[in-house]
Amino acid sequence: MRAKWILQCLVSVLVIGLLAGCLGSPAPSPSDEGKKDDEEKAETTVIRVASTETGPETMEVLQTAGKEYEEEFGVKVEVEAVPLADVFTKINATYGTSAQYDAFLSGYIGHIALLEKEGKVAPVDDIIENIGGKSDFYDGHILFPIKGKTYWIPYDYNLAYGYIRTDWLEEKGLSVPKTWDEFVNVAKAFTDKENNKYGLMMPLKSDGATNWVTSNLLWANNVRIFDDNWKVILDSPEMKPNVVESLNLLKELHQYMPAEASNASYAELTEAFISEQVGMTFYSGRLVDILEQKNPALGEKFQVFGIPMKDGSGVSASLGYDSIAVLNSEHTDETKKFVEWFYKEKLNDFLHTFGVHYFPAQESIYNSEEWRSDEVIKKYWETGVVPQYDLLKNAELHSIDSDGPETDARPGEVFEAYLIPKLFQKVTLNNEDPEQAVEDIADEIRQLVGE
Repeated sequence: MRAKWILQCLVSVLVIGLLAGCLGSPAPSPSDEGKKDDEEKAETTVIRVASTETGPETMEVLQTAGKEYEEEFGVKVEVEAVPLADVFTKINATYGTSAQYDAFLSGYIGHIALLEKEGKVAPVDDIIENIGGKSDFYDGHILFPIKGKTYWIPYDYNLAYGYIRTDWLEEKGLSVPKTWDEFVNVAKAFTDKENNKYGLMMPLKSDGATNWVTSNLLWANNVRIFDDNWKVILDSPEMKPNVVESLNLLKELHQYMPAEASNASYAELTEAFISEQVGMTFYSGRLVDILEQKNPALGEKFQVFGIPMKDGSGVSASLGYDSIAVLNSEHTDETKKFVEWFYKEKLNDFLHTFGVHYFPAQESIYNSEEWRSDEVIKKYWETGVVPQYDLLKNAELHSIDSDGPETDARPGEVFEAYLIPKLFQKVTLNNEDPEQAVEDIADEIRQLVGE
C-alpha cells in the first residue's frame, strides 16, 4: 500500500510539471515585479541639471532636449529651474547627497572658481575643443581657465550696460552722456519726483545684481581690487582716490533714483524702465526681449550706451557671461556627453528664446545666418545687438569675480560676501564718509581672503 501511495504522488507531480510546462510558468508575484522594476530603474542613468534660465520658453527647450536625449541615448535628463540668486547655495547644499546635480547653468565665474577650489567641478576642455575650440570663444577671453583648465562652457557674452530714453533726451534738449558731469545732468533733468519720474535706477541690494551692475561705476574709473600679486589695493594711495570719486558719483546719482533702488535687483531694473518710471537703467540684452513682450512701443525710444569715463575718454561695461558647468558626480562622463550634444544640436533653439539677451559666446554662432534669422534679433539688430558687439570690442570690461591677475577663488569670495554692495550702501543709504568706507571694506576683504 505504501509503495502504491508513493507512486500516485510521483505521477501527480509529473502531471503538474507537464501542465506547467505547457501552460507557461506561474505568474510572478507582485513583489517579484517590484524587484524587476527597481532593477530596471537602477540601470537607467539620471542626469540632474539646475537651470538658472527659469523663463518658460527656455525651460521648455531644455526639457524637450532632455526628452529627446533620453529617447536617443537612454539617459534620463531632469532639468530643474533654480533662480540665479539661489543656485550656488543649492549646489553646495546638495553636493554629495542623493539630490546632487550633475550640471548647472551659471552666471558668475566667481562661483566656478570657488567650486573648483573644493574639487566639485570637472574640466571641460575636451567639449570646448569639440564644439569649435578656444579661439571661437572670442580668442578664449571668456573661458577664464584655472591652472590651465577650463571649467565652464559659455553660451552667451552677457555685458551690463546702460539704456536711455531717446525721446526724453530730445524733450530736454540733451544727448547720451559721455562724461560724468553729463551723466549727472541727464539724471537730474529726467527727474520729476512729483510725477514719479526719475533719472535712473541702479541696484543697491546685497545681491548679484548690485555686484554686477552698480560696480560699473568702479570700472569707469579704472578701479581694481587686487594687484598682480594678490595684494588688496582698494585703499592704496594710488587706487583709493579713484574709488572715492566713483562713490561720490554714485552718491550724487542716488538722489535721482526711486526709493526702490535700495532693494532693487534684476526684475526692478527692467520694470522701472519698461513702466516708464526711469529714463535710464542698466542691464543686459534681456531688457530688449522683455520690452518687446511687455511694451513694444518703447522699441524705437531707447539707445544702448556704455558707462562714461569721468573725462569722456571712453566707456565701461561690466563683464557678464552665462554658461554650463559639469559637476564631479557618479555621472560626470555621461553628463559631459549630454552637454556636448546640447551645444551641437540644440544651442540655437536655446539662444533664440531670448534672442537679444543671449549674445553668442562663440563668434561662429554670432556670424551664422541660423542665429541671425530670429525675428527679434533682426528687428533689434541695429539698436540692441550691434551696440553689444561694439561694447564687447571697445569698452573697458571688468567684474568683481574676474579681478586679479588670474582666475581665482579670492575674487569669488569677495563677490559672494557682497562686500562691494556693502561699500555702496555705506555711502548712499547710511551716508558714511566715502574715504572711511573704502578703508573699512578693504580691511574686510583682507580678512576674508587671508591676506
